[in-house]
Amino acid sequence: MPYAIRNSKGHIIALLNEPAVGADEFVSADHPDVGAFLNHDEDLDPKFALAESDKEIARVTEDLIHLLVAKNVILFTELPDPVQRKLLNREKLRSSLHGAIDNFLDEDEYF
Repeated sequence: MPYAIRNSKGHIIALLNEPAVGADEFVSADHPDVGAFLNHDEDLDPKFALAESDKEIARVTEDLIHLLVAKNVILFTELPDPVQRKLLNREKLRSSLHGAIDNFLDEDEYF
């Protein structure tokens, strides 16, 4: 059963298994606020929704850069050094999880 931390608007921003400082409100697992939090209801917290969207856009941007390089529209070396390092680091991390990166999009990301 979860213990909730709420923001100033009363929306749940975190759930814990045990009570803690700022999380002493017990809520049942079937409470509508718990469902909204777990479903990431964008209407509840626009900042959270924007942060989640930023993650998705970062992935799209990374894939777009890979596509432009693969099609020889831009050269990887034309990108600023910090950008090259970040992209190489992310590619290393992604390949360590999924093996070699043949496709820039996972199968479930195709339209």
